[in-house]
Amino acid sequence: MSSSLQLKAIFLPALLALSLTAPAWSQLPGRGLSYGPATALEDTGPAKDLVISDQIPKQGQVVQVTVEASALSSGAGGAALPPLEVLGQKYKLFPAAEEGRSIYRALFAVPVVQKPGPYKIAIGALTGQITVKDAHFQVQRLSLPSSKNNFVTAPGEEEAVEKAKSTLSPERFWSENFVKPSHARTSAPFGIRRIVNGKLLSDYFHSGLDFAGFAGSPIYATAPGTVVLAQGGGVFKLHGNMVAIDHGQGVVSFYIHMQKVLVKTGQVVKAGEQIGLVGQTGRANGPHLHFSIYVNKVASSPLQWFTSAL
Repeated sequence: MSSSLQLKAIFLPALLALSLTAPAWSQLPGRGLSYGPATALEDTGPAKDLVISDQIPKQGQVVQVTVEASALSSGAGGAALPPLEVLGQKYKLFPAAEEGRSIYRALFAVPVVQKPGPYKIAIGALTGQITVKDAHFQVQRLSLPSSKNNFVTAPGEEEAVEKAKSTLSPERFWSENFVKPSHARTSAPFGIRRIVNGKLLSDYFHSGLDFAGFAGSPIYATAPGTVVLAQGGGVFKLHGNMVAIDHGQGVVSFYIHMQKVLVKTGQVVKAGEQIGLVGQTGRANGPHLHFSIYVNKVASSPLQWFTSAL
């Protein structure tokens, strides 16, 4: 669940309530942070050595950019490797091997609030282009008691969540599609806008999926990784008991409103391993799991990870 509060851009991930999720502050589109056209990048070279997984992505979609190592003049002799530049942001490239070739690749997610239209992509002198499409997200109406209709956090809560979202480990731990974290039906989709108690949260969007599991039902790790945040004990007021798992190269999953946390920070988990129980701690309107996947601090559609993970 997240808010419509015009707070400064401190990247609160808040993903909550029936999960009024707060999309992370680092990109929290709903937090006074907007995504306009990217800064123009000089078109200094052809894109034949730069491969874009989808050149017409929708808002919320994850895109992978791959470049041949031989096409980069940087990275050798101690020179710095150029970053991927897209949508006004810079992303670190990671080395990999593909069919015997040496490549570099990076992932980025198109923000839900990104304006549709064409945008440049660049890695050093190599350039390309994407055209962002409107995903036409829905609008949902919710009623919350006054005790839940706020976005109050506990001391250190925002900082802990933002630190987890900023995790950038070099190894990619997954090699196939992610599994669903709950067997329950989904009750709120990714990207929807919300009208709470009759008021439209104009700068807010739902940063994940809500699973309407009953209290005490199991929650599973969506993919292999390392637990980077495991907070129980009802300490967090907004997110409640929660877990965050680092899957490598900027991809981090969040599990919110848990009744009980069954893992510890630093623990290595497998896809499908139980990590907690569904609950309604924090800002939650009834038992459910709020689940989000962030890519370099940008909320992405979990459905893509379930069916066509890059």
